[in-house]
Formats: sequence, structure tokens, C-alpha cells
Amino acid sequence: MVNGDLSGRVVVITGAGGGIGLACARHALDAGARVVGADVQTGQLGELAGPDRLRAVPADLRTSAGAEAMIAAALDGFGRVDVLVNNAGIAPVREGFLGITDADWASTLELNLMGYVRAARAALAVMRDAGSGVLIHIASEAARMPNPRLPDYSVSKAAVLMLSKVLAAEFAPYGIRSTVVSPAFVRSPIYDRPGGIADSLAEEFGVDRETALQRYVELNGIPLGRLGTVDEVAAMVTFLASDRAAFVTGANFCIDGGVTPVV
Repeated sequence: MVNGDLSGRVVVITGAGGGIGLACARHALDAGARVVGADVQTGQLGELAGPDRLRAVPADLRTSAGAEAMIAAALDGFGRVDVLVNNAGIAPVREGFLGITDADWASTLELNLMGYVRAARAALAVMRDAGSGVLIHIASEAARMPNPRLPDYSVSKAAVLMLSKVLAAEFAPYGIRSTVVSPAFVRSPIYDRPGGIADSLAEEFGVDRETALQRYVELNGIPLGRLGTVDEVAAMVTFLASDRAAFVTGANFCIDGGVTPVV
């Protein structure tokens, strides 16, 4: 059912082919928006709605051309860009800091930080002329609680927090807001795909997948006692994109079951 919070808006989402990005696309459509979803592989995205409501765009945010093509598709298809959800990224698991090469660092930062920069730059040129817009950047609890197995990922997500602050400060006079959503322990496809986290934990603990995931929750001390869902992240994104969050900018919202400490 369309709730109308984003009626008339055009929402551009990167990394929309699956997981949190796909959930954001679905929620935006349910809220009345028209959606441009970009990804290297658009996956199930095109099944969500017809071309009058949704455009699935193959785009690689590791290049400026990819970001520009994504925004051009929004303008060509729907004539405007009201919201950008920066979500595309990678999270390579590392053995440790000393084993990460310059090429590894460059690869992670190229997408996780510079991909956000490129997408924001392309969208802001349109939003500034329109005198309004919303940027929502998906970061991670790793930005504030660095994960030793994800050093370069953690650094890239910390940079996203500052990127959003910089954009919030500069573009507020143009009616543009910039915020961050930081998920943690969210049951995205990385958990359930064959050979993913659930299978790995089940093998490690010698139990079935669901029992293994519950033990994982307990070992990580998640206060709410469960994993989050991609829909819970998408619901926050939809709220921040709407006029209900019109006085919110420069903030970071943790969707993490209470894991991230206050300080």
C-alpha cells in the first residue's frame, strides 16, 4: 500500500540490486516515489515495478561516468532528482592490517568512499539548481567500532560520516539535507547465500543455521537479542527522505539493536 510520504519524489539508489539497496527501492516505491536503482548487476530490481515507476540502471560507481549515467537516467526518465541513497559498497574480510596492500586499500576506498563522492557530486549539481534535495549515506557501526577483520572497510565508513557532515554544512543553504544510516548485524543476503555467514557459523559451531545465528547474536552481545532486517534499515531511510525529517541533517542513525555505544 502506498503511504504517500514520498509521493512525487524521484529517489536514486546505488547498490540497489540486492540487500539493503533493494529493500530501500521497495520501500520508496511503497511510499509513492519513482525510483532509479543503480548497480553493476541490477538483479531483482526490475521486478518491483513498471518503467513508469522504476528504472533499473547498470552503473559502476568506481567511475565518474557511472555516477553521471545514473543521474542522467533519472533526469531522462523522470525529470528530476529529489533523493540520493548512497549504498553501493564492498566489505572484504582481511587477515590483518599488515596483509592489506595498496591495491586492496585503493579498491575499497574507490567504491566505498569515492563512489559516494561521485554519486553525491552528480546529484548535488541537480539538487542545488532545484533548491532542495536529500542525501542519505549508508555507513556501518564499523565507522565507530572498527572491526579488525575489516580494517579498510572500517576506515572507508568512518570517512562516510565526515563526508555527510561536510555536505550537510555546505549545502544546507540550498535546502539540501545530508544524513547517515549506520546498520550493524542486519540479516542481508551475505548471511543467507550459499557459503555465507550462516553456513560458516553452522559449520564452526556444529549446529543448524538458525541455532548458529542465535549463538552469533549472543556472542556479540546484541542487546535486542536478534539480527536486524533490511526492511528495518529501509524504513529509516524512507523516513529521512521524507518531509517528516525536514529538520534533520548532519546526523548519524544507528540501526544496530543497541550494539554501538553512546560515546
